[in-house]
Amino acid sequence: MQIHRLCARRVNVAAHDVGSVSVEAAMGMLAICFALLVAAWCAGLLIAQLAVGEAARAGVRVAARGDAAGAVSVEVHRLVPEADVAVTHEGADVRVEVSRVVRPPGMLEHLGDVRLSASSYAADETQS
Repeated sequence: MQIHRLCARRVNVAAHDVGSVSVEAAMGMLAICFALLVAAWCAGLLIAQLAVGEAARAGVRVAARGDAAGAVSVEVHRLVPEADVAVTHEGADVRVEVSRVVRPPGMLEHLGDVRLSASSYAADETQS
């Protein structure tokens, strides 16, 4: 009889908390989903930064051969279509700067735009 009363008391105490674990679990799942969304966006930023860096390297190879700035722009836009390109000659070197603006998706928009950029240098082969 003593054990039965103890079980009855536990049931009565928990009876007014029905559903509280469900709400806490739902809030926890929401936080986990938001964290996964941010992590996925950051991984996408990393991949986009790698693409911008590769575009800068490809562009400086074209510029170092002595091709026109238009050819450099075509090569960079082949790898990163929405990139801004700047080609400068500094003495015996060529510098290509590539940048791109990335906008966060969905509910991450309030974080603001992110500007990714990379620059690459090479010796100007036409001056040798």
